[in-house]
Amino acid sequence: MKKQQRNTLAGRLAPRCVLSVLALTAVDILLAAALRPADGMIAVCIGMVAAGAALAAWWLHLLRGGEDGGLDSLRAAVERCAADEADRLPSELTGRTDEIGALAQAVQRLAEREDGRLEQACLSAAREAEERARRGMAEEICRSALPQVLPDIPSRANFEVNGLIEQGTGRDSRFYDYFFIDPGLLCIVLGQTPGGGVAEALFMVIAQTTIRSRLRQGRSLEETMADVNTQLYDLGNQFSLNALVATLGTADGRFTYVNAGQQQPLLMRNEDRYEWLESPVYAPLGMNENVSYRSQELRFKQGDRIFLHTAGLANLQDRDGEAYGGQQLRADLNTSRSKNLDGGELLRFVADKALVHCGSSTENGGFAMLTLLFCKGDKELAHCDVPARPEYASEVTEFLKKQFEDNGIDKRHYAREAVVVDEVFALCCRKAEPDSHVMVECGVAPDAQMVNIRVTAVLGGVDPMESTDADPTENAVSFIRDNADYITFKPGEERDTITIVCFLS
Repeated sequence: MKKQQRNTLAGRLAPRCVLSVLALTAVDILLAAALRPADGMIAVCIGMVAAGAALAAWWLHLLRGGEDGGLDSLRAAVERCAADEADRLPSELTGRTDEIGALAQAVQRLAEREDGRLEQACLSAAREAEERARRGMAEEICRSALPQVLPDIPSRANFEVNGLIEQGTGRDSRFYDYFFIDPGLLCIVLGQTPGGGVAEALFMVIAQTTIRSRLRQGRSLEETMADVNTQLYDLGNQFSLNALVATLGTADGRFTYVNAGQQQPLLMRNEDRYEWLESPVYAPLGMNENVSYRSQELRFKQGDRIFLHTAGLANLQDRDGEAYGGQQLRADLNTSRSKNLDGGELLRFVADKALVHCGSSTENGGFAMLTLLFCKGDKELAHCDVPARPEYASEVTEFLKKQFEDNGIDKRHYAREAVVVDEVFALCCRKAEPDSHVMVECGVAPDAQMVNIRVTAVLGGVDPMESTDADPTENAVSFIRDNADYITFKPGEERDTITIVCFLS
């Protein structure tokens, strides 16, 4: 650093004519004025050194008209410093009481001051580089905690699970996880440790590993949470893990979860609207020594989807200070239902909406999300989701056929119902929004004496049964009304629903 500074001084003292010194001085002054703090401390210091050295050179040139031979000694001393042959100007020059001594002292002070500034700038750059390295290491640890691809076993077809990390400025260490406890039991975890350092990231990985280990040892969810809490507390309560841990029975849709300091999830029941799950939120893992965790249980059916997220998503604010997790998150999730998105596309859709919501008015500290869709149908309730185009009518017919057969209903008893649904599907295709979907659900009563069919589509609140079209449509409506024992239309905010009830003879 000193060598760099002395070379700068020597380069400014070298010119021997007034015109070159004045030109160089003007350039240096303009350079110092143009440099901004954002250009870096080193650039600012070098510009100041250059300007100061040029002024000193100008003063030297003005004094050269005198008879004092000390100027040559001063120049030689500066050149020795520039060549790294000396650390300071000699005392016989800085100790003089005339103009030469004053100039030598000024040059020495300038060199020391700028050398100190350069040293501080280098220390600051080193600290920033060290911080970037630590942050990068913590991010790498967090990435290593993300799950591997699940094995391709039969129960894998019964659900769809996806996660997403939005890194942001990385204030926290966060992860999502999913893994099989056994072939019929899936575990999902969404966790976050406040703080984005290496220590916090390592704490998070220890917690994740402990949760996996306890569950695979056969411990219940409540026992696992208690065990993990105790172990993390014993490590030192300066860290904690906000986590929602859940298990899904892939055969029966039994969903059990414990919320330890995580955000409340949102649940969509079979293409219905997303609603908040109101359930107890317990202390984060590792925060308190003794916590009694209690699990909550749900029963998923085909088409049910749960959405988990960390506080970083909910707390994003717009310019007016409104948090994204207040109402906008739920509104965007409900908007997504008509877009026929898979799990990964849904998470990306929400992340993009959240980032647009906050814009540049607030800093994005990052967040994590996870979504789980239960796909397995049963003989009491199932659904078929197809594009709103007539060529997909055969898929709806095959779906109904399989549903009736699975419930042990003879073909001669359901032929009429199949034609009714086909006509309703055709009407919906005529009225539905372009590129939208139609979902047909079929429920059979336990005694197999009644069929409940629900057709959901984006119809703009218009009942297709109230058509003013030409005769073919009117004939279809008449057929539907004559052969359905009960039929209603219910408009919705995004999707409209036609419900058909038929009694089997």
